Amino acid sequence: MNRSSLLLTALIVCIGTSSLAEQYQNIKPGLRCHFARKDRSFCKVFPNFSLRHGICSPQPEVLGNIEWCREDITVTERLECGEYETYEAVVITYRPVYENGAWGKKFKRTFRKEPTLITPPVLVQSSK
Repeated sequence: MNRSSLLLTALIVCIGTSSLAEQYQNIKPGLRCHFARKDRSFCKVFPNFSLRHGICSPQPEVLGNIEWCREDITVTERLECGEYETYEAVVITYRPVYENGAWGKKFKRTFRKEPTLITPPVLVQSSK
């Protein structure tokens, strides 16, 4: 009795595994478990360091400038005739942004507050 039940279970297991193998053979080639790896180059992982040291070639393009810091100041200037003029101004610090996500060196621009509104240069240009 035990031998016949063992033989019967072995037969069922063999039939079951062969049907599983047939199922896996019918999978379409478009379905994959693995995908292409991401770009993990040094320039992508460390964009600021690689830009500063010139490691990336070709150099990435500048997308635009972002406003980094803004501070209100009071400026006193001496005119040609020897008089002093005091006015309020805004100092805006910008940084260029490159296409790989890196930031360039800071640069400052000073804009006089009066009499018109401050219209700084283009802050961000999007390529998309």
